Amino acid sequence: MGLDALLVAAIAVLSLALLVSGKLSLDLIGLGLILVLVFSGQVEARSALAGFGNGTVVTLAGLYVIGEGLTRTSAMAFLARLVLRLSGGSPTRLLLVLCCATALISAVASNTAVMLVFLPLAIGLSRDLGIPVSRLLMPMAFASIFGGTLTLVGSSINLLTSGAAEAYGAAPLGMFEMTPIAAPLCLVGVPLTVYLARKLLPDRSSLSVALAAAPTPEFVTELTVGGSSPLIGRPVSQSLGLEKVEPLFLVRDERMIWPPFRKEVVEPGDVLMLRGPVQRLLDLGSRLELQMHGDTRFDPHTMVLFELAVAPRSTLAGRQVRDLHLWRDFGVIVVAVLRGGHHFRERASQMILRPGDVLLVSGPEESQARLRSSMDFFLLQGIAEKPVLKAHGRRALWVLAAVVALFSLGGLGLSEWLPIPMVSLAGATAMVLAGCLRARRAYRAIDWPILIFVVGALALGEAMKTSALADSLAHGIVKLMSGLGPAAVASGLLFVGTFLNQLTSPYAVTVLLTPIALATAGSLGLEDPRPFLLAIAFSGSNAFATPMGHQVNLMVLGPGGYRFSDFLRLGLPLCLFFWVFVSVGLALATPG
Repeated sequence: MGLDALLVAAIAVLSLALLVSGKLSLDLIGLGLILVLVFSGQVEARSALAGFGNGTVVTLAGLYVIGEGLTRTSAMAFLARLVLRLSGGSPTRLLLVLCCATALISAVASNTAVMLVFLPLAIGLSRDLGIPVSRLLMPMAFASIFGGTLTLVGSSINLLTSGAAEAYGAAPLGMFEMTPIAAPLCLVGVPLTVYLARKLLPDRSSLSVALAAAPTPEFVTELTVGGSSPLIGRPVSQSLGLEKVEPLFLVRDERMIWPPFRKEVVEPGDVLMLRGPVQRLLDLGSRLELQMHGDTRFDPHTMVLFELAVAPRSTLAGRQVRDLHLWRDFGVIVVAVLRGGHHFRERASQMILRPGDVLLVSGPEESQARLRSSMDFFLLQGIAEKPVLKAHGRRALWVLAAVVALFSLGGLGLSEWLPIPMVSLAGATAMVLAGCLRARRAYRAIDWPILIFVVGALALGEAMKTSALADSLAHGIVKLMSGLGPAAVASGLLFVGTFLNQLTSPYAVTVLLTPIALATAGSLGLEDPRPFLLAIAFSGSNAFATPMGHQVNLMVLGPGGYRFSDFLRLGLPLCLFFWVFVSVGLALATPG
C-alpha cells in the first residue's frame, strides 16, 4: 500500500470518527472531504466537484420534493386512512396493518415522509385504544426500513449504491433488482418484527398522555404584575411557590429571565409565565392583582398542550431549549422534555436539544400552523389536522403514480429513454406545477446537508479508487477469506456494512464500501459484481440496533419514549435475521 493510499485511508478513518462523534454536521464533513482531497492532490478539482452533477444527487433531490408534496397534501393521509379500515379493534392486528402499510408505501416513497404521516396517526390510535405508544412506533419504523429494500427508489441508500457503482464504471442497479431477495425478506421480517415487539418492547407513554393522567391537570398562562400587587418586592421563586404555581420565566424591560431565580424580586410591570392548576391561576388575578398580559396568547381557558418532535436533521440541535425563541417565533413555550424515556420538567429550558427529543409545549391552537411550516420539528398530532393543501391530494397521488410507472418502465429496459434522475426531477417539477407545494417549500424540503455530504463521499470513493486503496483492501479481503468462495465474501461485506451502519451514517459506509466491493469482485475473477453491490445496498438498510442507524429510528426515539437499550433489545435480533436471510439470498445469486 503506497503513501497516497495510506493518506486516503487516514482521511476515511478521520471522517468516520467525526461522523460517529457528531461534532460536525454532515455538510461540513462533506465540504471538508472535498477540500482536503483536492488540496492534498488525491483528486482533481473537476472530479471532486463532478459529484454535484451526479445522477444520484439529482435523484435524491427530486425524491425529497416528491415526498414533501405527498405529506403537504392529503395524499399520504388518504392512504393511511385506507389501510386503517383493515385494522379492526385488535392491538396485534392494528400493529400488523400499520407495519404492512408503512412497508408497502416505503417501497415507492421516502420512509421518512411515510413516517411523518403515520407517526401522529399511530400516536392518536394509541391514545384512543389505550395501547402504549412504545408498542407501535419502533415496529412501524423498522417495517418502513424493510419496505425501503423492495425497490431501487425505496431507500436513498439503494440509489447511492447504484450511483456510486455507475461512477466507478459499473452498471447501475435496476428498479427491481433487489426485489427477489427483498420481497421474501419483508414477508418474513415484518411479521417477525410484530411478534418480537409484543415480547420485547416496554410499555411507555408520551408526555401529554402522562400529563393528562395527572390528578390535577396543569396549564400555562402569562400574567402582568399590577402596581399595588402584594407580590412586589418579594423573591420570585419563594412568593409564587407559596401560591403553588411555578414561574417558568419572567419578562422585564423586553428581557427574558429564566430560572433559577436567585436574586430576582417581583417588580411592577413584570410579565410572569406561570404553570399550575387552572383554577389557581385564575384566582391569582383578583387576589394578587395579576392581569392577563395585553394581547396575551396564553389564556388558560383556550390554551392547548401538544407535542413537538425534533427532526433528525434539525438545525436547532445542540442549542439550549431556552435559546430556541419558541415563544417569540411560534407563540408557544416548553412545559417539559421527553428524552430516553424520562420526562424532564425541572430546568427543561437549560437542556441541550438533541434529534429525537420531544417537547411538550403549550399555546393557542393557531400556533400549530406556524410550527408545521418549520423543518426543525414535526407535530405529533392527528393526521386529519396535518395536511394543509387537502384539495391537491389527488394531484399528488397522480404524480406519484406517474413517477412510479416511469421508474418501472425504465427498469424494464427503457432506461436510456427514461433515466431515473430525469424522472425524479420531472416528478418534483410536476409537484410544484400541480400546486402541491410552492417552489420555496420545495427547496426547503431538500436535505442539503445529506446531498453535500454525498458529493464529498463520492470524491473520497474516487480517491480510494485512484490511490489503489480499494484494490489493496479488496486483495486483503480475498486473502483473508480465501477458500470460502464468493458467497462468503458477499456475506462478509454485508456484515461489515451492517456493523458500521449502527455507528455512523450509512451514506458514508455505502460510498466507502462500494469501490471495495467492485475491486473485490475483480480480484475474485467475477464477471458480474452485482451480488457484491446488492450486499452493500442491503447493508445500508440493516440498521435496527441503534437510534443513529437510520433517520426513522431517530424520529420515533422521543415520541416512543425509547432508550438505547430498547433498540438493542428488538433491533439486534432483527439485524442478525436480516444478515442471515440476505446472505442466503446473495449466495443463491452469486456464481461459484
